[in-house]
Amino acid sequence: MAFVERAEELSLLENVLGEALGGFGQVVTITGPVGSGKTELTHQLAALAAERGVRVVRTHASAADAGPGLGIFGQILETCPSADELRVRLASSGGTLSPQLILSVCHDLLRSAVRTPLLLIADDVHLTDADSLNGLLHLIRHSRTAPVTLVLVTGECSQQTIPLFHAELFREPHHRQIQLPLLSVRGVAAVLAERLDQDTADRLAPAAHAAGGGNPLVIRALLEEHLTHHPEGGEEPLRPGEASATAVLACLHHSGAPGLEVARAVALLGRYATPQLMSELTGLSRRVVNRFTAALLEAGLLGEDGELRHPAAAAAVLNDPALRDASGLRLRAAELLHGEGACPIAIAQHLAAADRIDLPWHVPLLRRAAEEALERKEVGLALQYLDLALRESRDGEERALITAAKVRVEWLMNPARATPHFAALLSAFEQGQLPDLDAVILARALAWHGRDEEGADILSAIRAREHAPEVGRALRTTTRSLLSTHPESAALLQEPPTAPLPDDEDPAAAQPSEVMMWDHLQAGDHTEAARLAEDILGGGQAPEYWTGPRGSAVCVLVYAHKLDRAHYWTTRFFQDDGPGFLTWRAVQAAALAEVARRRGDLPEAVRLARDALQRMSPRAWGPQIELPLASLISAATAMGHHSTAAEWVAFPLPEDAPRTRYHLHYLEARGQHHLAEGRYLPALRDFMACGGLMKTWDMDIPAVVPWRLGVAEALLGLGQTERAAKILDAQEARPGARHPRVHGPLLRLRAGTVKPRQAVGLLRESAELLDAARLPVELLATLIDLNRAYLELGDSHRARFTARRIWQTAAQCGAEAHVRAALAPRPPAPRTGAGVPAPAEDDLRRVLSEAELRVAELAARGYTNREIASRLYITVSTVEQHLTRVYRKLRVGGRSALQARVSPSLHGATPSSSRTTA
Repeated sequence: MAFVERAEELSLLENVLGEALGGFGQVVTITGPVGSGKTELTHQLAALAAERGVRVVRTHASAADAGPGLGIFGQILETCPSADELRVRLASSGGTLSPQLILSVCHDLLRSAVRTPLLLIADDVHLTDADSLNGLLHLIRHSRTAPVTLVLVTGECSQQTIPLFHAELFREPHHRQIQLPLLSVRGVAAVLAERLDQDTADRLAPAAHAAGGGNPLVIRALLEEHLTHHPEGGEEPLRPGEASATAVLACLHHSGAPGLEVARAVALLGRYATPQLMSELTGLSRRVVNRFTAALLEAGLLGEDGELRHPAAAAAVLNDPALRDASGLRLRAAELLHGEGACPIAIAQHLAAADRIDLPWHVPLLRRAAEEALERKEVGLALQYLDLALRESRDGEERALITAAKVRVEWLMNPARATPHFAALLSAFEQGQLPDLDAVILARALAWHGRDEEGADILSAIRAREHAPEVGRALRTTTRSLLSTHPESAALLQEPPTAPLPDDEDPAAAQPSEVMMWDHLQAGDHTEAARLAEDILGGGQAPEYWTGPRGSAVCVLVYAHKLDRAHYWTTRFFQDDGPGFLTWRAVQAAALAEVARRRGDLPEAVRLARDALQRMSPRAWGPQIELPLASLISAATAMGHHSTAAEWVAFPLPEDAPRTRYHLHYLEARGQHHLAEGRYLPALRDFMACGGLMKTWDMDIPAVVPWRLGVAEALLGLGQTERAAKILDAQEARPGARHPRVHGPLLRLRAGTVKPRQAVGLLRESAELLDAARLPVELLATLIDLNRAYLELGDSHRARFTARRIWQTAAQCGAEAHVRAALAPRPPAPRTGAGVPAPAEDDLRRVLSEAELRVAELAARGYTNREIASRLYITVSTVEQHLTRVYRKLRVGGRSALQARVSPSLHGATPSSSRTTA
């Protein structure tokens, strides 16, 4: 191991050793901060001495060596040639080193040195007993003309702890002193370079010096710790942790009890660690505190700010198993800090560590500390303080306040964790022990979990009595939030959102931005709605823990098709980095999943929606779970992963919970899944139910859910073309329906109500509109229909060109599976009408639409066009259109040939009624 920045000191020791070999005894005192490498320097000297034939004797003092003859001089006695005789004399004197015995030891040792020069190393002399110090002084005085080198290793404060010993040393002419400094940054780099390449060592040296202060022992511990985590070195930064902090703790123990107590005081008091407070905490005098503070500073263990340098050192010191009555020390530190006016968190951490409170001011302080911790996004810490306060409090009103605070904190971690507290809070509200503002928040929490009636009762009770202005504002904000997220809330029936404002309220707030942005959205003014939403998001409101203006504003941006801005604000609004903010991370993932789905990034939408569902349990999500479920079902359906979508459609929803706005998205997603599977009647029911709710809630906004498009597509699948056309006309008349996200699919569906050549024009217009708006999922559906239209018209060239665009678009949005099913090869056309094996039912389903297949099956059974129309509830004209397309797709000339092309199970099932050709 290289010897860094100690070459000058080692050279001096070599010279001293040479003079002693010449018969001139030498004494050297090596002093320096704890951990500075004093002992290592003596090892280097011992190795040099052994090479020159010098006898090396090492002794070491310890604070535990308090028994007779156990000190340094007792160890020296054991190395004498006459040790047996001297040991008997020591025992006969009761272990006391008498002057005669000391003199005998010195003479015996010096006589042996004449034959073999001696190097005697005494480590930690400042910790040895008084008899040993006296014996060392005798040996030093008698060694002036002997080939003896005495090296005494002492602590930084030894001149204060053993001043008389040092005074005698300085009187000896053959005594010298070596003071070891801490390592510089270059020295630290040299230590690191022993195990790392030079570039890595130079890169890590500043951080290592900052954490270790140039203390060699700590620096080497940092090096070992880094290599443990990064054996290859690499580009990783230095991260001081618990392992290297134990080296700091070892240095502190080596510095002696006062130094360790001073370090504990520094760790407990932090930036409030003044000499006076440390003296009061430790019971040491200010003089001793100042002395050992300086020693720790010189050892590189304390920084210039007076706190422990190593980031993990304070924790190591306070978790030291040797620390006795840690709880009492923590409480005493909390009391001193409270007297100094320290911040609540600085005090509360000691109360929490002590796990008990003794004084009346402890509970209120813990509540304030929890609020500060929450502002700093330290959710776990806030909960720890509240748990302690709740456990120790006996006052009913105080316990209600603490429990309400716990609900707010636990909501951020997991909404399900807050539910066990609802009963206690409801009871406290009934007894008048819960403040109105906390009660409003409780009502919001109850609404989240679908306990709408209980929340409504709370809000009604507060409205009926006098309350503070801030409570009134909270009531109105809650009402507006419930209006946009829980339109069926009982609270909305008790107070309309447009209830008059009190006299002290600003009249300009009569139509707040939150209400106005929804009004603009409903009127189809997406630009103004988005502007108001961004005004809300950029405002200075405190973040809401449930629903509120900001959450509503993010939704409006999504509905206004401002997806980039919605992504920006969702990321920024929910950017809490605290490890406990699991609720907001789940909500953020759900919001971003919907943004990704509407952008057309289907794999990302699936990933984010799954992430949202995995971060919180269904119980924690409550009725709101329908938002990530809807995004996941819609995206999986659009990708062609129908089995995955079916699994999530079967996912159980909360029972008996009021329906939220997210239920609209769920109905739309489930309807889309039914459409993709060809189940047109269930799809129709879902879209009609969605539309019914939107009308009832006064939320019939195409930007939220264009439910009429789903109804029209289901009707087309059922062959009810005329009804579908009327629905599309109604959709086109709605405000905001001209946006490409609505109008593009509308044109595609309208193409299904006209003849093939007219359909091509509408589909081209739809494709151009959707392509310009960068809506790949909607564009893909249009291109697939356009490809089929070209094939029906026999335009194979344009069909092939469109197919290439389909695959490009599918790759863009991750819907290759959907395209593979949609563009499956058709069965080969027969050469003649006879002798052709009937295609399997699956083949027919790939060639014909569900409506066309139903008409074809009935026609093959012999039903007339009118009978088919009657059975399927469609017009005769629609039947004729379907049959024309069936004949073209299957390349058959009439009904007789059609019977040979459908499933053989239909043969022989013709009715006796007369037949007519379409």
